[in-house]
Amino acid sequence: MRVKAGISSDMLRLATKFRPNVSAFEIAVRAGFHHAELWTDAALLLDWQQIAQLAQQYSLDYALHFPNRLDQPIEVLTGAVELYRALNASALVLHQEHFTRYGKTLRYLHPEIRLAVENHRIPSVSHWADLNPGLALDVEHLWMFGNQHLMLDNFLSIVRDLLHSYSFKLYHVHLPGYLPGYPEHRPMYCSRDLVYGVFDLLREIAYQGLVVSEANEEFQNGYDLRMDVLLFQKWIERCK
Repeated sequence: MRVKAGISSDMLRLATKFRPNVSAFEIAVRAGFHHAELWTDAALLLDWQQIAQLAQQYSLDYALHFPNRLDQPIEVLTGAVELYRALNASALVLHQEHFTRYGKTLRYLHPEIRLAVENHRIPSVSHWADLNPGLALDVEHLWMFGNQHLMLDNFLSIVRDLLHSYSFKLYHVHLPGYLPGYPEHRPMYCSRDLVYGVFDLLREIAYQGLVVSEANEEFQNGYDLRMDVLLFQKWIERCK
């Protein structure tokens, strides 16, 4: 079964995340993904034309993640914008400190760019959500940092309130298979109840962006990626 974007107006778009190289693209496509978030660093963005040529060989839709190192020269910002344009990316995800330092420049280089600020280590969720024009909700970080004591149902209530209050700003979602007490960045299928609960909440608000199984590199293999695609397909069947 091939899951395509736009199955219906209220269906989500499942994505994986990887460093752009031939092997990673091939594994993702064979596993059944049709969307991807590309991890980047300065070296990749300085060679953005080659990355764009590689990515365009695959029938994937893309979002980009800005480099995690804070100090970046203007050439890296220009490369991020040019790669974003070349791939018609849905969002450029970046952390709060990067948005604070580079947001104005990135928007000067590309006024229509969709900057999605991630809730990484932030002092206040409400301040993050109010402050930024576009949001990348990292569900794992939301549970890890300040809410680990909550049971799943109570945590999902927080997610529901956040989504309904800020749906107009939500450009991107990270959704690894997290459970308190376990390592972060595991595949979605490691926490099915969380993932299905968030899928349902995103469907409530008719969210149209990517939902990224942000698993560590050790899980970027055919088996683990395919398991996440199958989990998503089962959720779609459940929604019919």
